[in-house]
Amino acid sequence: MEKNYLAWRAYRYRAEEVEKTAAGLKEFLSLCKTEREAVRELEDRFRKRGFRSIEECDQLSPGDGVFMNWRNRAFIAYRVGVRPLEDGFRLIGAHADSPRIDIKCRPLYEDSNLLFADAHYYGGIKKYQWTNVPTALHGEIYTKDGKCQYVSTGEAGDEPVFLIPDLAPHLDSKIAERKADKTIEGENLDAIFGHRPDFIHDESKDGREKKHILKATVLGWIKSHWGIEERELVSAELSLVPAGMARDAGLDGGLITSYGIDDRACVWAAAEAMLNAPMGARRGMIFLSTDREEIGSYGVAGSQGRWLEHFVLELLERSGSKNAALGLRRAYAASEALSADVTEAGNPLYKDAFDPHQMPLAGNGIAMMRYTGSRGKYGASEARGEYVARVTAALNEKNIPWQVGSLGKVDGGGGGTIAVDLAALGMDVLDFGPAVLSLHAPWEMISKADVLSTVEAYSTFYAG
Repeated sequence: MEKNYLAWRAYRYRAEEVEKTAAGLKEFLSLCKTEREAVRELEDRFRKRGFRSIEECDQLSPGDGVFMNWRNRAFIAYRVGVRPLEDGFRLIGAHADSPRIDIKCRPLYEDSNLLFADAHYYGGIKKYQWTNVPTALHGEIYTKDGKCQYVSTGEAGDEPVFLIPDLAPHLDSKIAERKADKTIEGENLDAIFGHRPDFIHDESKDGREKKHILKATVLGWIKSHWGIEERELVSAELSLVPAGMARDAGLDGGLITSYGIDDRACVWAAAEAMLNAPMGARRGMIFLSTDREEIGSYGVAGSQGRWLEHFVLELLERSGSKNAALGLRRAYAASEALSADVTEAGNPLYKDAFDPHQMPLAGNGIAMMRYTGSRGKYGASEARGEYVARVTAALNEKNIPWQVGSLGKVDGGGGGTIAVDLAALGMDVLDFGPAVLSLHAPWEMISKADVLSTVEAYSTFYAG
């Protein structure tokens, strides 16, 4: 058989299921454009399927489902298995953060009849890809009385969008002299937030023009819609993300294009696998949605934090463990994990960037990456061969299409995932996720056949 279209071949008689699965992913991607939105949506979905907050449970029995919302940035859920927790669990971990443009603490400034929002990019991006792209404002506003309100402006057709302006080619004759990473400077990734002056404040009592007449208009809007003053923006968490819904791509609709496929496609697929898993599994299942992976997994909700440990200790206490500290180490050592993260699909327009013998292709199924890292496997978590054999054998038994993945050529590519943090706890871990085109661009693409392959692969892993 040709080594092309492996997933499409496997699902050629299941077209309706392919489309149904793709529709589920598109809905999730359209609803969840930040890690906080993903956490809220996940909590809602898990609650509707009978999962309870760990704080609501005093003891656990096989089949019970519990979760923990960690600081509104990360989410973790557990389905109790037949065997004790100390005998290990199966964990699938993904990250819900994606590259974006974050708004700074003192955002608003006027210049040249325009009001800008001062910004700082988040994660690894090609900065030039984010100019002149309609973006929406997502985030949360925290008021001085402790209340929080969710912000989403720019998604509906009648709502304004925000653009980062670029320079016309007529005036940018020196662009050919600049390297690609200098085409757009980071400090120039500021978005236009306003242009309509407030003439009520045009003149002061002494006849001179009053400053910030543009800002007055926007601050008035913020006050009327969000109920806060300018100084309260310092505690807001606001981000610019590409505006618009996830949708089909290509005349045949074989691809999905959306913002944030990396890595919320894996978040959704792993959550679906757990929520639809049959009761009575031998070992418990853990679903993990982390934050800050795109900047090294640091911070209060990154995978380098101790919140997974905190959750497992809470589970051990409710399971009647007599020695939680030892039980924790035993549970980790007996557990197996998948780092659910995407890789770059082969792009024939840039063949020189890939190793043709290791290149994953869109439509060939979920991609297994035994190691990540770069330049001598630095920073990698390399899975043991016997563990790779067990995982792939289970997929082969179920006839689930999968392929080998590699993030570019040796000394030419590379990257990291949360696998290294999970491995540090003592569990076996393997990177497994779909191949994506235009990784880290404002709009990415994924094969619909690979979406179904990913869900089925994660379901098989949990059932093992």
